[in-house]
Amino acid sequence: MRVRLSLIVLVIFFVLPLVWAEDDASFFAFTLKQLPEELWKEYRDLNEKENWYAEYRDSDQMLAVKLVQLVYINKSRARYKAPPVRLDILASRVANRMCREASENNFRGHWNMRGEKPYHRYAFAGGLDHVSENASSRWSSAPFEKTLSNYVIFMAKGHDQFMAEQAPNDGHKRNCIDKEHNYVGLGAYIHNNQFRYYEEFIDRHLEFVSVKTAAQVGESFSIKVKPLRRDQFVYALIAYFEDFPRPMTPAQINGKGSYPDFTSNQAVSLWPWQLKQDPESGIVEIALKFSKRGLYYTQIYLSDQPYKGGSASTRGKIQGSGLVIRVGE
Repeated sequence: MRVRLSLIVLVIFFVLPLVWAEDDASFFAFTLKQLPEELWKEYRDLNEKENWYAEYRDSDQMLAVKLVQLVYINKSRARYKAPPVRLDILASRVANRMCREASENNFRGHWNMRGEKPYHRYAFAGGLDHVSENASSRWSSAPFEKTLSNYVIFMAKGHDQFMAEQAPNDGHKRNCIDKEHNYVGLGAYIHNNQFRYYEEFIDRHLEFVSVKTAAQVGESFSIKVKPLRRDQFVYALIAYFEDFPRPMTPAQINGKGSYPDFTSNQAVSLWPWQLKQDPESGIVEIALKFSKRGLYYTQIYLSDQPYKGGSASTRGKIQGSGLVIRVGE
């Protein structure tokens, strides 16, 4: 399988664009034949079953392109001994929406025009996991042809730019090869002379047995989580307060750089001695109450070792959630 997938990358990225530059039907037909049948059927079914953001659903043609890009990303990860990631359909639709908005309004970066950062956008679409975003943009003096071959080439070049980074300015590259990522959402869009490409890397390590994403000020409630692996343990919860996002102009977005994955206001911090994990079910019930109107970006951390006493720190721990709770809205 690995040899075959490597051949797919070679043929689709470097041979087909030269032969079928504007013949989408032939390009798609050949691409589909190269993909393993079970892989194609699995993701096509997932794409049809996902109900969120139906207007940003990938066509079969774009889904095939993204599966090829997934192979390309996993080749990068394999070079650094990182396990492969799977394609996340919901995160891909969130990324599609961002790409379309950015290309149509000529901005680039990690905020949208509603003032939302990556973890806002994923959470507001129903996502519960931790997300880390890479963003790439491309433009030309003349309009781009909206062909499958252009999507393949531009997406590959966007990823190549991330992987070409050198330390210490290699945040996108480190995101691509982070060993705790296990899913990725892919977005791409061409509008006139603008192209946008987004990678939304997902850390999915928790099952949310029960969850609440909206509450009133002063309301007591609880969430229940369970590590997906029996050899991992819930270690900490940090909830960061922030105001509701405010609209931004393209110029304001273009003036920003990387985004912070936290805020300076820690509303709640819970540590391993406060998080009791049921030894049989593995479930942890976490009681919460927030005293101020706004958003609470709630990160739950996991450890590969059970807590045995002493001081605690999130350094080196696994981020297992990107839950955003709206309070008082």
